[in-house]
Formats: sequence, structure tokens, C-alpha cells
Amino acid sequence: MDDRLCWIAMKKDLNAKLTRGTQRTLDAFFDAMTALLTEKPFTGISVNALCERAGYPRATFYNYFEDRDDLLDYCWMALSRQANLSDLSSSDPEHRVDTALDAMAGLLESNADMLRAVLEHNPPEGPLFSSLHMFIERKAHEIMRTCVDRDRFDLPADLIADHYANTVMLVLDWAYLRGHTLTREQLHDYTHTLLGGVE
Repeated sequence: MDDRLCWIAMKKDLNAKLTRGTQRTLDAFFDAMTALLTEKPFTGISVNALCERAGYPRATFYNYFEDRDDLLDYCWMALSRQANLSDLSSSDPEHRVDTALDAMAGLLESNADMLRAVLEHNPPEGPLFSSLHMFIERKAHEIMRTCVDRDRFDLPADLIADHYANTVMLVLDWAYLRGHTLTREQLHDYTHTLLGGVE
């Protein structure tokens, strides 16, 4: 899948080859944000605190990011690279939803300790997780948009992709943010049951 970041309003072009210095700076701000999120609510994190934790001046922060929300979007994107969210268009259509669901579930599971710590300070209905929801929905929509077999349905492909993305997000939210422990098999079953109206 195209890993381009056109929806992130960063000042640096992340589609270009990054210098070591640029990557080091991005990593420092990523580490600062994720560390602070395990200590306090997103709304309580200031740009000054981020810069102090990252070891860079405010001017450097604003050379890279518009604001805290922009950095947060970058953090979600950086985390998503840990998952194997590759182009699914060549895989078996019957398994594309499961493959996408597994990739996103794997991302959340591989960061389970951090997620638990963040949840202690940031409620699932708060602004931090609203941002995460938006990110996962965008990512799921990207994946589903490439997976939808347009000849199967007499509906607009974008509408179907939105339906799939929202359903995947609903199940992931239920399992990982709302604290309902589900096996992978249950994740698949719940998702397929909810998508039954389309499939």
C-alpha cells in the first residue's frame, strides 16, 4: 500500500528521503509525545514540555510541526509503520478484511503496555482517542478502498469502504480501547457479523 502521508499537514515532506538529522529530530519528538502521554492527558501536554523532553528548542518544533495535533498525527503514522499494512489488492478478496483487521490489531497489541498507560490518563472518549479513531478510520479506509471488489456491489466503492472502515474501527475500539478482551477469531467473527449486511 502507498505509505504516503498526504493527510498529515507537516512542514517537512515525509515522502522525500529523510536525512539522519531529520529522522533523529522526528524520533525525539515521537519519544517525547509517547512518554508524556503515559504520564498525563493530551490536553495537559504543552509544546514547551514536548521540547524540554525531546531536548530541542521551540523553533525546531515549529520547523517540523504546526502544533501538538500535527505531532500526534505523526506519532500515529510512525506507530502504523510497525504493522504490515501493505497493499492488499493482490490478496484473496475473501481474506482482505481479516488481513487488514489482523494488521491493525497487531499494531495495538504490540503497543499494549503503552496503550494501557495512556488509557490511565486519557479516557477513550477524550481528544487523544478521537484523534486515534480518526487515524485508524483513515488507514482502514485506505486499505478497504483498495480491497473493495467494485463489481460485487451496486453501491459506490467509497461508501462501501467507509462502511468497512467504520466497522473495523468499531470492533477495534470495543476490544482494545473499551477493554473487552477478544481473541483474533472473535475479532474476525464480530467484524464479519457486523458486515453481514453488505457481504
